Parts: sequence; structure tokens; C-alpha cells
Amino acid sequence: MLLWKALGRRKKSVALPLDMATDSIDDMYEGCRSQTASVIDLFGVFEWHYNRNFSIAWALVESSAKKPVHTQLKEDHAIVLYMYTKLKYIQHVFNQAVKTGKHKYSTYTFRFHYFYYFLTDAIQVLHENQTLCRTTYHRTWELFDHNVINTNMRFGAFTWAASSKQSFDFNGNVSCFEIYSCFGADITHYSATKQKGQVLIPPYEVFKVTDVLTNDPWCSVVYKLQSTKAPRRDLNFLVQRRQKRFVAVVLGALLVMIVILVIWRDAI
Repeated sequence: MLLWKALGRRKKSVALPLDMATDSIDDMYEGCRSQTASVIDLFGVFEWHYNRNFSIAWALVESSAKKPVHTQLKEDHAIVLYMYTKLKYIQHVFNQAVKTGKHKYSTYTFRFHYFYYFLTDAIQVLHENQTLCRTTYHRTWELFDHNVINTNMRFGAFTWAASSKQSFDFNGNVSCFEIYSCFGADITHYSATKQKGQVLIPPYEVFKVTDVLTNDPWCSVVYKLQSTKAPRRDLNFLVQRRQKRFVAVVLGALLVMIVILVIWRDAI
């Protein structure tokens, strides 16, 4: 009997919160885009050597990524968009790091600065040339809290959504979201998936939950979200502010690597 009660309590606690995701990384480089672009290559050098998942994934998709057709996009923008939509394990590991990485951001313990910058910048560049706001749909297998009407929330990670309920990627029918986004961008041209209407929503966009529908034919629970059009970016400009500290760490790490290589070479 006690075991049954314990299991019952555990089952009831499965629902995940829909809140402001205060532990997430939410830098949108507002007011410091060009300054960050000037130092981001240093992050790339460091992360290429110390994040093997990142460097191996990059090598796998680099030759397959689409060529940029937007004037402000570089090949690296196209590669990260292709990588995000092609490699599920990179998408998962990266999003988990973004969801929980607030206190690691702009330090060497967060290993996706380069990836995060180019993904965020790509969304912003594409968004400038598209419809500012659009309705999108996102499906999950997760169970979320129902008591959230009239509250604000963020996804806290990059959210891959579709322009129709007939999603390009069947990704669950437990909790679904009808999202009116004003910061997401259509990434279809650069995606590894060949279906139209693919939208990527950044982690800093804030939504108001306007309704929660249960037993909907489309999904068990449908959350209707409306963009507040006022993003939350607690970490804005942080990379640039901590640039000198990070440069010292990176140069120190690279120096250690060079010394090790020299010793190894001399020992052969």
C-alpha cells in the first residue's frame, strides 16, 4: 500500500513546468553584434579542440550544408543551421546545455559559444527579411503543467517548429504548442529536412499562455502561446564584457596543448 502511494506521488510529479526558464542562456547580442563577431572565432578555436562532439559533427556536415543566399549570412551560419536540423544528438546536447548553462556562459565550461552565436545570428538575419510574426506548431512527448493560463514562459532553448499542424517531423502528441512567434525565423532553405515551413524560435522569446486545451483531436494537450514581443535577455553582451578573461583562459589552454605536443614530438 505504501509502495503504491509512493508510486502514485511520483507519477503526479512528472509534469514539467512552463516558466521563464531562468537558468537558460538567452544572449541576443543586442547592441554588441559586431563586437561579438570580432571575437567569436577565438571561441571556435577553443571549442573545436575541446568539444569533440562539436568538431566531429561539423566535419560530418560541412560539405552538405546549403550555400548562403542571404547577403549577411556566411558559410558558418549555413553549417550550424544544417547541423542543428540534421544531427539529433547535437540538437539534444546543445539544447540541454543552453537550458541549464546560464552560470557557465562566457566561461570555458560552456562548449557551444560558437554554435550558439551563429545559430542566433542566423535567426536574426533571416527574421529581418521575413514576416515579423507568424503562427507555428510544435509537438512533444513531454507532459507539462496545465495550470499556466495567463502566465509568461520561455522555452529556454531553440525550438524547431512547423508552419502547419502536419509537422515535418512527427515528434509527439502528448503536449503540443500553437505558437504566435515574433522572433522566430523560417530556416527551410538551410535545413537538412526537405519540407517547407520550418521555423526556429530563439530561447529569449517570451510568450503568454493564452489557453490550454485538453483532449484536442490534434494532441492530448494544446497550449496556445502569444509572443509578448518583449524578449528577456539576462545575459546580453556578457561574452563581450568577459572577453579578456576568456581570452586569457583560451590562450593558456592552447599554450598547454602546444607544450604537450612538443614534448610528445621530442619523445618520439
